[in-house]
Amino acid sequence: MTSDLLHMENPIRAILLFLTDLLIFSLKSIFYILESIYYGLVPDRLRKLKDVSNKVVLITGGGGGVGRLIALNYAKLNARVVIWDINHEAIKTTIDLLAQNGLHNCKGYVVDISDRDEVYQKAAQVVNDVGHVDVLINNAGIVCCKPFWDLPERVIQNTYNINVISHYWTVKAFLPHMMQSNSGHIVTVGSVTGMLGTYGCSDYSATKYACIGFHESLYTDLRTHGYDNIGMTLICPYYINTGMFSGVKPRMIPMLEPQYVADKIVAAMRKNEVWCVLPNSIRMLTPLKCLLPAKMCWELMSRVVRGPESMMMFKGRGRVAAG
Repeated sequence: MTSDLLHMENPIRAILLFLTDLLIFSLKSIFYILESIYYGLVPDRLRKLKDVSNKVVLITGGGGGVGRLIALNYAKLNARVVIWDINHEAIKTTIDLLAQNGLHNCKGYVVDISDRDEVYQKAAQVVNDVGHVDVLINNAGIVCCKPFWDLPERVIQNTYNINVISHYWTVKAFLPHMMQSNSGHIVTVGSVTGMLGTYGCSDYSATKYACIGFHESLYTDLRTHGYDNIGMTLICPYYINTGMFSGVKPRMIPMLEPQYVADKIVAAMRKNEVWCVLPNSIRMLTPLKCLLPAKMCWELMSRVVRGPESMMMFKGRGRVAAG
């Protein structure tokens, strides 16, 4: 008889617990929506932003493009900037640029981020030379832009190694200390092509989809285990006018200027934003691919936006440091 009563009580308790959780969720949702509206209306200068002075900020792909401008922005905020890039001359150019602006608190390391052992070795060297990394910005990336059947196997493998697998090695290298102190910040530079499959980007687009999945899963891991003070910011920019997509001429939305993107990345990190799409209007449009008929989406992309046609003009410039 007692066993039967317990069996009857468990479903009732489960339902009550579910309703309680639903009520708490609803109340918090109202608060979060109001908070989002409030922060959307308040200018950045009136908001409390993260102080990065004297913090160690490591930027992969910091030798050029957006990475170089991110380094400059953080140096102006008195952060201790560390640049990783595979190109020694590009690193030197970035360090010289910072020095010309009176900013000398920057160190550069030649690192092949696709090589796990080299990442771990250089990470240990950074900790020894500069200190533990407080802000990790996974920015480096490459693009080839060819139809799938024209992609060499080595290019596919290299794109994955640099654009997403490297994130595992850099985060593995620097996350343990962040977890020890329950502080720090990880920025993942994804791409709008990681939200919408793009012509000629079956390798690049797939790696950016993977970046988003990696970042969101890591965010869930950290929050579930109580590491609430480790910030996580995902950046998904549209085409950036750095030369990475040289030759491409978008029909409707012009390419983003590198300085604008660099400013937004630093601001998003300092505001502790979880997800930042550039420009924000694209964030409103991407859910349409799940709501509209697939054939309608194709007509929109091919006939109205002329996405494939614009990507066919791609010239590129090989390995770069943009997302």
